Amino acid sequence: MPSIIIASDKSSSGKTMVRSVVSSYLKSKGVSVSTIPSIHRSSQSDNKSLELPDVEVLSGFDAIDAKVSSDKEIGKISEIISSNSSKKMIISESNSTDMNHNRKLAEASNSKILLVADSIEKANKSKEEIGDHLAGIIYNNISRHKIDLVRSGSGNELLSVIPENRHMISSTVDQYVKHLDGKYLYESEMKNELVLNVMIGGIVLDWSVLYYESQKNVLALIRGDRPDLQLGALQAGGNVKGIVLTKGIEPIEYVTYEAKKLKIPLILVDHNTHETADKISGIVAKSKFDHVEKLESCLSHFTANISQGAVDKAMDLNTL
Repeated sequence: MPSIIIASDKSSSGKTMVRSVVSSYLKSKGVSVSTIPSIHRSSQSDNKSLELPDVEVLSGFDAIDAKVSSDKEIGKISEIISSNSSKKMIISESNSTDMNHNRKLAEASNSKILLVADSIEKANKSKEEIGDHLAGIIYNNISRHKIDLVRSGSGNELLSVIPENRHMISSTVDQYVKHLDGKYLYESEMKNELVLNVMIGGIVLDWSVLYYESQKNVLALIRGDRPDLQLGALQAGGNVKGIVLTKGIEPIEYVTYEAKKLKIPLILVDHNTHETADKISGIVAKSKFDHVEKLESCLSHFTANISQGAVDKAMDLNTL
């Protein structure tokens, strides 16, 4: 069966996300898939990403460094890929940004390369190095106003375009708590919800409930001595996933009672609201592909912008 190596000319390009999206898409088409998360020597224990249920993850790469272009290293990798590709489609993720190396690996393992790029110019340069082993291109993190430009300027190698996505730079309530060095006054399963918007409760001219209802998946940042705004956040129809109370001031008993009834986490931080808001901006750099909602969001963009014929050809779906 086909073997696909996902590669890019730069790190942090979205290869892990693309591997999961493509694997999920193939699963939905009834294709048996095995994946190789990342081919390299160093441990990823501190940087775990989302893995799919019912998709076998191949191992055996702990003694291999895919950044080394030696025939020995390439031979080890290609042997593992080739020995597993007879029964299932193998979706591999190369951590090498050297396209000549990736091409050699594709040649040795009888694989095709799925290129992840963020511009047509970079994709065209990589295409020249990959040559006939190119399966197709997925453009990732593209500004929405540039999607049509990318589609019109790409050839028949275009598989899909995934636009800039708020989900991909989001974190869970619990990850915010750790980032802010906060502590739970009340903890619930909602701590695992993704936060897409942080809203500061300050000078709210409208009824505060309407303010917090205006956005989805909100982390509310409110002074600990403002129970009026805290209650408004709690009554926002489930949009608020957690409330951060600043200045080290614990809430009144009724706020805690309502939070427990609605199962909305309450978090206490020592800093004031302004200092806490400044610190929040730093969490974007820590965001990982580690949540099922991130996969669902990216998969929906992939399918919405798919070039079906190119995907079928790249994955040999017409013959499966």
